[in-house]
Parts: sequence; C-alpha cells; structure tokens
Amino acid sequence: QHKPLPRVLITGISGYIGSQVCKAFLEHGGFQVRGTVRDKSNISKMDPLQKGFGTQLYNALDIVEADLTNVESIDAAVMGCQYIVHTAAPVFDFTKILDDEDTILKPYCDGTLTVMKAAQKYKVKKVVITSSIASIMGGNNHNKKERYTEDDWTKLDSPGLTTYFKAKTLGEKIAWDFVDALPEDEKFEVVTINPSIVLGPNITTAFSESIDFGKKILMNEIPMYPQNATAVVDVRDVARAHLEAVLRDEASGKRFILCADNPFMFDLVKVMKEKFGNEYPVKEAKEMPIIIPFFMRLWDKEMAGYYERWGKNTVLFDGSRASKILGIDYIGYDKMMEDMGSALT
Repeated sequence: QHKPLPRVLITGISGYIGSQVCKAFLEHGGFQVRGTVRDKSNISKMDPLQKGFGTQLYNALDIVEADLTNVESIDAAVMGCQYIVHTAAPVFDFTKILDDEDTILKPYCDGTLTVMKAAQKYKVKKVVITSSIASIMGGNNHNKKERYTEDDWTKLDSPGLTTYFKAKTLGEKIAWDFVDALPEDEKFEVVTINPSIVLGPNITTAFSESIDFGKKILMNEIPMYPQNATAVVDVRDVARAHLEAVLRDEASGKRFILCADNPFMFDLVKVMKEKFGNEYPVKEAKEMPIIIPFFMRLWDKEMAGYYERWGKNTVLFDGSRASKILGIDYIGYDKMMEDMGSALT
C-alpha cells in the first residue's frame, strides 16, 4: 500500500508568481497540488493556465474556488492539506501612497490572518508566504546602508512609506506574530520568501508591474531611464524557492531574500534591444539627466528615491541565504529579460 502523497494548497495560482509556483510543485511530482482561484468559470484566467502548465500537469491539479475575504472558502481549501503556499495578494502600484489605504491594508492583512487561522485549525505542518523586499527596506536610509539582509525590517512609522510597503510588512508581521503567540503544541512552521523585483516569463494573462515594464521596454514607451541599479530575480527562481522552502526542514522559521543581481536599468534594456531589436521598436536606453530628479524630488517621492540612489550600483540585497539553504542557483538578468521578452512576443 503506497502512502498517499502530501497535499499542498497554493493560493492565487492564476497570478504571475502563483502560476509559476504551482507549476514547480506539479513538475516536482511529490505532492498532490490543490490551487485556489477566485472564479473557475473565468475562461480568460483558466485557459492560459492550461496552456502554461500543459494538459498533463493541468489535469493533475485540483482547482478550488476561494476568496481571501471569505473564511469558509479558505477553510474548505485548507482542509486535508499538510502544507500551504500563500502567494495570493492584491496587485497595485507599489510607488504610490493610496488615498483609501485602509480599504487595501485591511483585506490584505485579514487574508493572511485567515490563512494562518485555517493552518492552525487543520494542523498544517508548514506555511510558506510570498512576501517581498518591501518588508525589508522601507523607511531605512539607503545612503547609510550598503546591504540589506533578512534581519532588516521596514520601519512602519517612517514618513512617505507607500501602501504596498505597508501591506507587505504588516502582512508578513501578522504571520510571524500569529505563530509566535500559539501554544507550543499548536505551533507550525513558517517561512517567508522575500523576492526583489521579479522578472522572467509569464505563463498567465495576469497583470504584473514587471510584465508591464517588459512590454514598455519592447515598445519603446519609456522616454528615459534613471541611473539606478535595480535588484532583480527570475520568477522561476522565486517558484523554486517556494518549493524548496516546503521540502527543506532547515528553511523553517526563516525569511529568504531573493536577489540575483543589481543591474542598471540600461543593462536590462540593452539585453532586450540585442535580442528583439529587429522585430520591436525597443531602442538604446536614454539616460535621464540628474536635473530631473533633483527638482522633482521636492514633490515626487519616487523621484526623491531615484535622486538618493543616483549612480550607485551597490549590492543592496543579499540573496545568499537562499543559495546556501534553499540551493538556489540564480538565473542571470540577461536570461530573465530574454525569456520574459519571448513570452511576451
């Protein structure tokens, strides 16, 4: 009699990251995979998933409808699972402070809490949560800091912190605090994955800031680029990190920054131009004159950030823990951009 494979629940499998995470678990073959979507009848979401996974993997997947604002639906999804990988999250502009901040923060945080409560109720062994470097770097003075590690946290009380940074930080803190407060015999393992800017191929039609950025480069829609280094990681490495975090006991109780490299924006554009320049209007990147952020920083927080970090190619994020503990051998930014472009074309 074969022991049945352990069951993992993956939330948000129609998203840019969630779909690749789901695919990684299906390809591994060691799990029964259950994935959540908000609406199974949404053909525009489901068809690309089937195409992206291929018929065989797609047919092995148990797809359930669940909504983070509906406790019963999350409970039903978690029941019978030994592991949860929580990737589902609202997508919004990470550079802005939104006026109706609470209407985003509350459901985001409540959603994480709902998943944690279900994990406790159904005695789940381990929960892996997709967080971000947004919960690590916010509100810190980048001029004084050469390098961020997993010990760093975003300072929630710092002025000018964007809604996205608050959401990611609060959501992650809720998870750690929840499990810390449990009685010893009810505790379960928690791991958070904190990727930098995620690039690489999209297998769904989901909107993502990264994919939008890739399209804009290809179509030559960005007039000029600031002279700033950008921490990047491939979506396939992000997926693999979630899988390895479930598989490896030594990952438990840890955060993992994912950062492959810190190229300048021009470097990313250059790769796209060399690969797709014949078919698309992508052009050599024009450099933004420093005078623009120098003036605009007075009223534009994003420009203020550009001005502070102008021309600095310091490695801001240390992704080595994921290499050591999760065995991630990072894909380079040239391959990320080429494969992202190919998936868009």
